Amino acid sequence: MADDLRKNSADHHPPPNRAGSVILRVLAFFVILEPVWMLLPFAGFLYGSVMHIETLSANPWTARLVHFVLPVHSLFPLGLLLIIAGCMIFLIGAFQIYAGKIAGSGLVRTGIYRKFRHPQYLALALFGLGIILTWGRLLTFIAYFIMLWLYYLMAGAEERRCRELFGAEYDAYRDQTYFLLPGEKAAAKLARLKPAGLPAWAAIALSFCLVLTMATGTGLLILELRSAFRTSLPAVTAAYPLPGRGADAVPLLLVKGPALQAAPVERVRNVFLENCLEMVLASEKVRDGLAGIGPGGNATLLIFPTPGRNWYSAAHRDSRRAEVDLFIFWVKSPVPYRGGNFRQFRRNWRISRLLRVENMSYGRLRAGLDPVAGRVRTERFMPRMEERIDFFLSGL
Repeated sequence: MADDLRKNSADHHPPPNRAGSVILRVLAFFVILEPVWMLLPFAGFLYGSVMHIETLSANPWTARLVHFVLPVHSLFPLGLLLIIAGCMIFLIGAFQIYAGKIAGSGLVRTGIYRKFRHPQYLALALFGLGIILTWGRLLTFIAYFIMLWLYYLMAGAEERRCRELFGAEYDAYRDQTYFLLPGEKAAAKLARLKPAGLPAWAAIALSFCLVLTMATGTGLLILELRSAFRTSLPAVTAAYPLPGRGADAVPLLLVKGPALQAAPVERVRNVFLENCLEMVLASEKVRDGLAGIGPGGNATLLIFPTPGRNWYSAAHRDSRRAEVDLFIFWVKSPVPYRGGNFRQFRRNWRISRLLRVENMSYGRLRAGLDPVAGRVRTERFMPRMEERIDFFLSGL
């Protein structure tokens, strides 16, 4: 009888709320992955910085997307500092907010949250700005502003939830702090402007189009202005003796291109460029590659170093172990380059050949070998060579 009663009682016990259990699990999943959701726009920004670079650069309609908006060669140290600052602020803000959640202390108003309501978004904005200053292509520049726009929407949604949770306390806190940066309230008012009666989804789509248009237009304008006002090239100059021409020589310009950010210290860069110049002058393979190119009248060798294997060693004290690839352009112009007339020199030049040098190593030169371990290939001029030069110059 007792067993029957226990069985009858078990049969009539209310079944567990499976729907509620599933909802709780889903909520726990989202809470655990909250940092992941927060970092998604930043991950998209990073992916947008490197996606399909070769494909974009091969198409004349999209090639400018891979050009550097700012002079990354000279701004690299500042960009590196911003990346470090962004990492530190992000970690501090994350520690404070999650420590507060675990302790159940309510609204976090101390430390970095005493002045900024969204320090983690500020940190990611600084990190992204550092990326632009170190390796910021036009595509990266556009993706950066899209990222900021997404974080603005996310921060607005977070603030609405906080007002529901904390009420007047959050309103008072909001009045005493910055959204991200000082002087942003006017910009926030402009961002909230929308035509009367426009649905929320349409307002978001319109604001996205405005951000995309303004970012693209601003980046292209900066590229045009920098190109228009460039009067000289940061380069190591020398005279290159023509093969089989006795004392004849042509001017050589070894350009300090954006590839040298791997060595943020100026002294290390200069040593590496001096090594590159010595390797070019000493290489028989380079000399043979230039032997078949026409007479040297009004000619200039324009050389751009690009990363090769073991390039990271260029950032250390002994940069002689690093390997480098070279693009050597044979340029003819009736106007010789004299240091301050680059625009005139550029308007009048004609590129006849390109010499591609692979795996040049100073260590091989020190060992008594030809510094070029790879191939030296000569290519006839193609319109894409002009674009390649524009790409190199955009980082200066």
